[in-house]
Amino acid sequence: MNNTIPSVLAAMQVVDTLAGQTPGLSQAALAKALGLSPSTTYRILRSLAVQGWVAKSDDGLYALSTGLLPVFHACEKSLGRLDHACDALRAIATNKGIACKLSVRRGHEQVVVAREEPDGPVQTTGVVGAVAPITEGSSGAALLCDESDAAIEAVLRAVGTRQTPPAFLRTAIASIRELGWALRPSIPPWPISALSAPVRDASGAVLAALTFIVPTASLDEAAHAKLLLKTAAQCSGR
Repeated sequence: MNNTIPSVLAAMQVVDTLAGQTPGLSQAALAKALGLSPSTTYRILRSLAVQGWVAKSDDGLYALSTGLLPVFHACEKSLGRLDHACDALRAIATNKGIACKLSVRRGHEQVVVAREEPDGPVQTTGVVGAVAPITEGSSGAALLCDESDAAIEAVLRAVGTRQTPPAFLRTAIASIRELGWALRPSIPPWPISALSAPVRDASGAVLAALTFIVPTASLDEAAHAKLLLKTAAQCSGR
């Protein structure tokens, strides 16, 4: 990967891994989980500990620490916007009977950070914390829509696609740039379609992707797209 620093990427992986572990992980467990050498893992943990980003417990487990609070504070406005978006998702699921989810970008991945389902026996949005390649689905297109064409092609080369053909991703991004939303038709054998639009922060940058998951048999493309854009605007604070 060009123009990146491997040691910095490794440190970010350590932070990301510890964020999902309670009460923490040992140095050996971290090294094994990330495929790092013991010496590299030790140096990363020591560097993070100096900044107060991680702390070591008496039983030898490393966990994130309070030195990260200023970082969280810097993201406070975005986090508040995501909280507001969660309220909007809940209203859509309850009042409109539409399953919906909110995804954010994490490097070359997208992560589901919120989901709401209408009452019913079947869930269609997956689980919070679910991870997929950034190139997948209409949600990936929404997260990538502001990137340059060259950057998008670079991501495709680096990540590839699992279910979404590259041609669909390009077409979906073009649709979002023109109309504000994109449709992912159903993929057999799953009879559901997905529509996504970007949620933006105060500066106009893409913060998240809002996705409606609709049974294909009941899809009203124009009506669902109109509601999606209205909800995305509400989530964006507009």
